[in-house]
Amino acid sequence: MKNIYKILTAVMLFGLMLTAASAQALKGEWKLVEAKSGGEKVVYTEEIHTTVSFGENNGMSGNSGCNRYSTSYVLTGKKIKFNPIISTKMACEGERMKQENTFFSVIEKTNRYKIKGDYLTFYDRSSRNVLKFRLVSGQVSQNTAPQKC
Repeated sequence: MKNIYKILTAVMLFGLMLTAASAQALKGEWKLVEAKSGGEKVVYTEEIHTTVSFGENNGMSGNSGCNRYSTSYVLTGKKIKFNPIISTKMACEGERMKQENTFFSVIEKTNRYKIKGDYLTFYDRSSRNVLKFRLVSGQVSQNTAPQKC
């Protein structure tokens, strides 16, 4: 019986370490570079800066194209669940508002994430990539080799 408790404790500690490592990997600011809904590309204009910034205590905030927003999230391995998002309520014209509405509707469908190099991709429950971001600042790329002097 003692061995079972030791194994369960070790598994729980390992899970907590993975979650902490995953949260650390997300840290930084990421800029939207692609958005999809149902597997199809949707409104996206590079000049409109839609960002996500992951901070302390599983907090996320950013610019949705028109407004500032914030939320918190829960990580379970590579799965991510966002709590309800709060945002300012400024009205913007045309493409800004379309991109923001798309961002908010698509991020709600996010189920898991993957980081590869300087890119963060969110996936829906059907494992389709829905949002793709490029690292702007914060974390060092895992694929970047040290500079030679």
